[in-house]
Amino acid sequence: MIYANRGALVEDLFRNAKHHCHLIWRNRVRKIFINIVIVMIVLVGAGLFYQSTQQRKDVSKFPAPGKYYDVGGISMHLDCRGNGSPVLIIESGLGGGSSGWSLVHDALASETRVCAYDRPGIDWSAPVHRFADSTEVSNRLFKLLTVAGVEGPKILLGMSAGGIYVREYYKNHPGDITGMVLIDSSHEQQASRFPPRVMSTISMYTIRINACRLFQPIGVVRGLGIMEWFIDPDLDEATKQPLLARLNQSHYCESQYWEDQSFSGEVSDELPPDSLGELPLLVLSQGKEPKAYVGDDFTLEQAMAEAEIWDTLQDELMNLSSKSRRVIAYESGHVIQNDQPDLVIEEVQKFIRKLQSGVE
Repeated sequence: MIYANRGALVEDLFRNAKHHCHLIWRNRVRKIFINIVIVMIVLVGAGLFYQSTQQRKDVSKFPAPGKYYDVGGISMHLDCRGNGSPVLIIESGLGGGSSGWSLVHDALASETRVCAYDRPGIDWSAPVHRFADSTEVSNRLFKLLTVAGVEGPKILLGMSAGGIYVREYYKNHPGDITGMVLIDSSHEQQASRFPPRVMSTISMYTIRINACRLFQPIGVVRGLGIMEWFIDPDLDEATKQPLLARLNQSHYCESQYWEDQSFSGEVSDELPPDSLGELPLLVLSQGKEPKAYVGDDFTLEQAMAEAEIWDTLQDELMNLSSKSRRVIAYESGHVIQNDQPDLVIEEVQKFIRKLQSGVE
């Protein structure tokens, strides 16, 4: 190429140099991107291997204490202990399963037969990642008890969200139910009765559970020990380790997400609870002083106001039956069976004995 002047030559050289630098930069970016992708693939692969290896160890170390039953193609775990009638059926709160009753299960089983079970994806039951409202939950429990041969009179015990589930069970299958126990039960109108602050807290929880859904299968949640943050630090190791093993399962957060999504519809329609008529009813409610919950973003006035709302909701649940009694656990938060297991054992045993003797 012949240049007319030196300026054109310089301009062409500059253009070629610029193009060459662009190619070099683009190749470097491509290499960096490829290296990042390779590192991510290696890390994810290592995380998957770590998670699966540790999970197999957990399964081997903490086998299911009960038996498995096929319920509509779902492998469900049911842990029945003791003998006697009526049979006490335990329905846990959201994300909770049979392992959450280890401090009271055996003691209650000394009084009568006690069966705790796991909803799909919780503890030892196989996961089913889809929506399931209270009607489906209660019907699935009915089928499980039928398949397992759990017959005769029953007392339904529901904790937190489990309180709504057992009342739905009684609505659909009242025939052999002789009594009901509600432990700090949820209320259908709680979403509309609590202030917006509570609902914003729930929204933040949803964000965290979605992050957990992403990172739990690749071992990040387990490796960072995140699930330990949600376990009562006062629990002894023999109780804590089996519980931690269940929470660290690859599908736990995914199952928790679907439980939360399903349950949100149960407390958003503002429908009052159905009456229980003359069904014997025991209501145990948390009673810890509101000042125990005060923090940087939660004042004593807010804590007292929300405690009053919850107390009112618990009274309304007690009034669902004309044969009811309410007991307040003054040293407990929401999970009374962990905070005051002796009180739960004492009151539930007393309730069982009254039903057994025919005294209401």
